Amino acid sequence: ITTTISTLKSENLAFKAEVEKLRTQVSKWRVRAERDFLTGCLRREALLSLLDSRRSFGLLESTMTVVIVDIDHFKLVNDKHGHHVGDLALRHTAEILQQSLPKGGLVSRLGGEEFALVIPGCIKTNRRMIEGIRAKLEQNPCPLENGSKIQITASFGAVNWDSQTPLIDASIAADALLYDAKNAGRNCVVFADSNRFRSLQNTLKAA
Repeated sequence: ITTTISTLKSENLAFKAEVEKLRTQVSKWRVRAERDFLTGCLRREALLSLLDSRRSFGLLESTMTVVIVDIDHFKLVNDKHGHHVGDLALRHTAEILQQSLPKGGLVSRLGGEEFALVIPGCIKTNRRMIEGIRAKLEQNPCPLENGSKIQITASFGAVNWDSQTPLIDASIAADALLYDAKNAGRNCVVFADSNRFRSLQNTLKAA
């Protein structure tokens, strides 16, 4: 009987270890599915899923700020320094974005050199912080493996988002403002004024 009990205990411990191993593996798979492999930012689909989940539990503020961020002259970085340095620039930018957001803020890599930020609160509350993120990126060059550094800047478009409405509407509006920032000389933030955003919303509804 003693031998049987000892065997059962050993088998139970082995089973628990196997279950824990499987849990760890599933967790890794989930992270890979939800996170961009290069930057660690949320993938677009994971961002939408997380927002839906927070909304269903009443954890989204009624007004959020959506910001579209695009690294300036990224093609030139790749052409001049190579794609490896471009990857370093993406990781550097993502790290600054992730470190700079308040609790509840989310960062997603939309593809290429473009990122989305979803931040609790309205533009009026977040304006200084967003400007601070732009300045932090400008003031902290990306370190390279050979010890040198390259300066990275980005352009930003920011709008208020009613979190009970589709995120895509606010994203399209923020993207339009991003191009305003590019046309204004890059390395700046263009915030939506109510009239411009209302015009964009009306255009979207009419489309």
